[in-house]
Amino acid sequence: MRALLRSCKRCATTDQGTTDQGTGSNEAGRRRNGTFEAPPETSGTRRGRGVGRGGSSDEDAAREEEEEEEDANVDEYGFVIDSAAVAASASGTSTQKRAVSAREERFWSKVRAMGEREFHETVKRGRDTRDAALKRAIRCGVPSDLRRETWFGASGGKELMDNAPSGGYYEKLLVMNQDEKVVDQIELDLERTFPANRHYEHGEDGKKGNDVLRRILCAYARHNRKTGYCQGMNYIAAFLWLVMGDEEKAFWTFTALLDIVLPSDVHARDIKGTISQYKILHRVLYMHAPKVDKHLRQLDVDLVMIASKWLLCLFVESFPSTTAARVLDCIMFEGEKVWFRVVIAMIKMNEREILECTSLPDVMLCLKEAYSGQFDADGLLSYAFNNISMSNVTIKMLRQDIAREMVLEAEQKAIELASRKKERAKAPAK
Repeated sequence: MRALLRSCKRCATTDQGTTDQGTGSNEAGRRRNGTFEAPPETSGTRRGRGVGRGGSSDEDAAREEEEEEEDANVDEYGFVIDSAAVAASASGTSTQKRAVSAREERFWSKVRAMGEREFHETVKRGRDTRDAALKRAIRCGVPSDLRRETWFGASGGKELMDNAPSGGYYEKLLVMNQDEKVVDQIELDLERTFPANRHYEHGEDGKKGNDVLRRILCAYARHNRKTGYCQGMNYIAAFLWLVMGDEEKAFWTFTALLDIVLPSDVHARDIKGTISQYKILHRVLYMHAPKVDKHLRQLDVDLVMIASKWLLCLFVESFPSTTAARVLDCIMFEGEKVWFRVVIAMIKMNEREILECTSLPDVMLCLKEAYSGQFDADGLLSYAFNNISMSNVTIKMLRQDIAREMVLEAEQKAIELASRKKERAKAPAK
């Protein structure tokens, strides 16, 4: 348990009370209210340019050329593109840049013609009824210009916002007092979050992304004091903001993901939810890839110890950003079963390489390279949905079984501890 705590790098969470400390230093910057400016859809305003900056026209032209070259090396969300890796991935598959079928094109064209209210009603109704056309379109990829509203609606974020206390609930969260330990941990993690991302760094001195992320994370910790803050949340929240471009909608989508879409105890401070999820994963792995399961057992590899960020960061720290966005499309709409299907698909697709590993470090490196090089989102999702059968009923049954096992394990440990204490008490003093 302690090893996992160190592995997952769990953070402080709020308790039921508040302090007068507020949000620590830089209070004025953390408590800015109003409508927050979204990140640019293109590369955005470039640092080092603008009114008051000197330099010749030749210098400006050279600077523009250099920045345009930098822009060409980042994807639509501001992440650096490994052109060689993309080319290598594309050379082995015909689905790297899959053409959208006429049927999907017609579907999303109809969606674009809807008003916002009709759009969200369509998404909600489709989610509740598991509409086949909407599910198929989402699995094939939500267009970038519709991703914000689709995620907002499909995750349940819009319903949470609509049902929140009236009168600017999110902005009220921003000015509430906060547990100092939570603030300190959030501040520590801000500097670790996507430091090389062009869009995240956009703004004076590269502070804008951190300012937005601080507000989202502190607001959530105040909204859900039982969960508070856990490391890994920072990557999810930052990625949602980069993709959605709207701070408040990103906050509610983030809240829906953690509290509704995923089991609500995944990011809890006692880490039981994370342990349970990976115990379920090992059961599912045994059903779908028994050779890999046996090999990992022989190497004494527990996936929760080496790959907890698949869950705690929801793949955004593991997959290339475009692949992570495609996977999140499906998780938002279909729920946690997609997470299991994607993990098992990745293991099956890389089964030969995993079976060649002879140590735990080998397995870690193999999986890390497999995830970071998975640019073919269509190939991954096609394999996951066509080859990995998974239902919410199965997951629920496995979770119940494992919950009972974990209770029995805890009881047995308590009995053993009590027995050892009793024996020590009876031992004669030296």
